[in-house]
Amino acid sequence: MENESVLHQKFCTSRQERVRLELALRGFFQEETEETHRLEYAQYLKRRIRPAAEALIASEDWEHLQSLEALGWLDAAVVEDCLKTAVRLKKTQAFLWLLDVKAKKYGFPDKSFDL
Repeated sequence: MENESVLHQKFCTSRQERVRLELALRGFFQEETEETHRLEYAQYLKRRIRPAAEALIASEDWEHLQSLEALGWLDAAVVEDCLKTAVRLKKTQAFLWLLDVKAKKYGFPDKSFDL
């Protein structure tokens, strides 16, 4: 439990957004995280969902990216931005998964597939 407490203390005191984002992602997905801390991490991550999703794409952490999507945190605009990030970072697996999410949840309203 002390490891989780240290992580939370660093999260609360850090002034660097990159560090806070990394700590929030780690703390949010740790099983031993206290529920009150998990709620703090969730509030932080919801406000910074694009950078959080981009960090997960960059680190190829598909399981946690899928967890965020299952929570309903990735709206159509975030999915679109994540697709661009996956292309830029050359993360084919993320691109294909995000394309599938977009197709199933939001479709392609700006594209016509008529013959």
